[in-house]
Amino acid sequence: MSDDKHVESNSSEWLEWIAPTRFNNPELFRIVIFYVFHSPSDGLSAMHKSLHEYGWSEPWKKPQYLNRKLKDLSTNEFLLFSADKYKNMKAELEKANLLNNFPMIDGTERICILNNKKNQFMSVFYHLRNAFAHCRLNMVDVSGEENDYFFILEDVYRDRVSARMILRKSTLLKWINLIEGGYVDLF
Repeated sequence: MSDDKHVESNSSEWLEWIAPTRFNNPELFRIVIFYVFHSPSDGLSAMHKSLHEYGWSEPWKKPQYLNRKLKDLSTNEFLLFSADKYKNMKAELEKANLLNNFPMIDGTERICILNNKKNQFMSVFYHLRNAFAHCRLNMVDVSGEENDYFFILEDVYRDRVSARMILRKSTLLKWINLIEGGYVDLF
């Protein structure tokens, strides 16, 4: 690290692992298509599909509260940490336990992002797209669960870490199902 203002990327060994071919399945294909090709975060793909197009007219407001619904689908109630500036990323990564020994897989899903959009989850979608598109990811098994695995993801801009995430495949798929299903008013 050159100074205490930001976390620099390095040529991490975790990026050199070879993901087992058993991870290559229709679910992985669906995840990549959604988060890279049809990213809900605008300006990243010519095939972008907005939340409005999925039926979320006001996703972050009452009664839709998409951000709450997305958090509820994770296995960690303290899922999301965000910094408003690069100089604050180190502290947030530390709070999220994503700074040292990354990627430490302890069974806990967590996200730490540079919040570069109007909404934290729009920033999450932005960073997910970049991590997948630039191949800053790997996959490891979830202990004791045959059909699930963790995605280890990192987004980097000009050698500075702008996001680190450890998310279950099942969570990413639940998020896709929720968004593609559109808002449903139960009352």
